[in-house]
Amino acid sequence: MRFASALTTKLVVAEAVEDLGRQVAAQLGPAKIELAMMFVHPKFAPQIDGLVESVQKAIGARHLIGCTGAGIIGVDQEVEQQPAISLLAGELPGVEVAPFHLEEKNLEESTGPDFWHFQLELEPGASPQFLVFVDPFTTHAVQLVDALTDAYPRAPIVGGLASGAQQPGENRLFLDGKVYDDGAVGVGLTGKIALRTVVSQGCRPIGEPLVVTRAEKNVVFELGGRPPMKILQEMLPQLPAKDRQLARSGLLFLGRVINEYQDEYGRGDFLIRNLIESDRESGALAVADLMRTGQTVQFQVRDGETADEDLRHLLQQEQRSKAGKPRAALLFTCLGRGEGMYGSAHHDIRAVQECLGPLPVAGFFCNGEIGPVGQRAFVHGFTSVLGLFTEPPA
Repeated sequence: MRFASALTTKLVVAEAVEDLGRQVAAQLGPAKIELAMMFVHPKFAPQIDGLVESVQKAIGARHLIGCTGAGIIGVDQEVEQQPAISLLAGELPGVEVAPFHLEEKNLEESTGPDFWHFQLELEPGASPQFLVFVDPFTTHAVQLVDALTDAYPRAPIVGGLASGAQQPGENRLFLDGKVYDDGAVGVGLTGKIALRTVVSQGCRPIGEPLVVTRAEKNVVFELGGRPPMKILQEMLPQLPAKDRQLARSGLLFLGRVINEYQDEYGRGDFLIRNLIESDRESGALAVADLMRTGQTVQFQVRDGETADEDLRHLLQQEQRSKAGKPRAALLFTCLGRGEGMYGSAHHDIRAVQECLGPLPVAGFFCNGEIGPVGQRAFVHGFTSVLGLFTEPPA
């Protein structure tokens, strides 16, 4: 299993294709490329059909998948201020690639796991691992990820929501020579490959864990028998000044514990969700997730320093693990991260290269990131999701 990554900022399509092809050939030579993953700035959208076809032909890839993104990640750079194209190409002996394009109507027609096994032509027994890219204007990404997770329990699912568009029809998804402006594209990978994941939500808990004692849909009315706003009002003055400032600056979130059977909760045990609004009269909080009575939650804060600490902690855990060294990576990070969060460019990609590199890497800045927390995949925000391609354990 061998990979090459390439990044170009050339604006003329022919020159960009030549640049990408030259970089891949320098790393892989005459390899037989089974799968290429490409991420393209929206500026190239008017020429995307020719671009996709030319790149696939130039590198000789059997399959090519990808989408448009407002910021492009490749090799050791995050290109946020100008158009770019990134590419990850893989020689994958013993790996089968099952491509698929899905539409919103597939979600409406779904009758459960068997529907998806038939639709994707993949059985759970094959232990597939998924890359998925979604147009957020035309497809309910959360429902799609939930459906795939139910159909393929514990299967790694990583990807992102296309970005850079202002209205429906402007994003582009591409798969094996075809270009779409709606739905989702993906591949299921089976055989001699293992897809490991690192999901950095960039938050740290404040206060104490609390149990939801009354909730309806996405509204939490009581935590431990008390209105959540009342708890916050009492908790905030007791926090360090920095945490108080973050909370009052809109960088306050709610973390929902994934595994309720743990005795203690720490980094990586929470699914982080935005707080939408509060009701002054009742003290209730609306959350960007469905909530239920009995769940354990904890308030969280996020800033550049915390996000950096969280990402490096998780990367160092991966570095120390006894699993095989990754051969390449896909990096999907939120539009809200990057230079705007950290105050300097190329942060997440360079952290990955420092801890796990040198690695061939490609990716983009997303409108939502797809990756697992615990045994289940979710759509995230303000998150960095890293998909690591490795050899399966012996």
